[in-house]
Amino acid sequence: MTRKQRLILVFLAVADCVVLGGLAGVVALTPRRPANPPAAAPSPTVYPTETPTAALQPTFTPTPPPSPTGSATRPPRSTPPPTRTPLIIPTVTPTPSPTPEPVALQNADFEDIAPSSVAGWEVAAVVNWQPGEDFDPGSSYGAPLFKYADDPLRVINGSTLQIESAGRYVRFKVTLYQTVAVEPGSRVTFEIKSRGYSDEGGIQVQAGIDPNGGPACANGRWSESQAVDQNSDVVTLRSPAGVVGEDGQATVCFFAEPQYAVASKAAFFDDATLVVEPPKPETP
Repeated sequence: MTRKQRLILVFLAVADCVVLGGLAGVVALTPRRPANPPAAAPSPTVYPTETPTAALQPTFTPTPPPSPTGSATRPPRSTPPPTRTPLIIPTVTPTPSPTPEPVALQNADFEDIAPSSVAGWEVAAVVNWQPGEDFDPGSSYGAPLFKYADDPLRVINGSTLQIESAGRYVRFKVTLYQTVAVEPGSRVTFEIKSRGYSDEGGIQVQAGIDPNGGPACANGRWSESQAVDQNSDVVTLRSPAGVVGEDGQATVCFFAEPQYAVASKAAFFDDATLVVEPPKPETP
């Protein structure tokens, strides 16, 4: 054996010793554990005749924290019942009443006057005394005299009719009237303005209407009698209303009579007006 070979064998022997010594040290330092016990044999499975219900543990629900002040939750609103639809009943529109309108009269402003007549007007007077006859202050009536009012204090509106008697101490009793055509069934009213003058007492004046067209309103309707004198203001005489008859004729009238047989006495008239309300249309 060569020297080189002997050196290799010595080196390998030393290496084996180092390795074995290291293994022995590792074994000596490693702790020992007891041997694992033998595994127990599995128990046979037992099937119960009724599966018990497991008791469920109550779930804890935390209480919500209170809402901050001012933001409380409103309770739910109840749903209101549905509104009942009202039954609409159609209303009947009343037929409007016809508008009353003035109807033109002849010489209504007394622009045409003669001493013994007034144009457009008929005269019905009580005349039972003539000049030269016996005179009774309580019952004697002379013929009326017509003229334009010449005293500015007695004028009503422009030309004004003045009625006086021919004799100074004789009274007059007179009705002036005219008949006009008006639609049957119309409602009519007569108006006229008046004043008076008398040394004593006053002048009795009235306005009348006959819706059936009778002369001098003998069967007509009259306003209440009023006594007017120089201390009275202008008065408006208004007749009661009447419905025109089938003949379609209406008569308007005004009347004057002094209360006493005095020297100076007169009646004044102006602005005669007939107001007509046409008949209402028939409802279908």
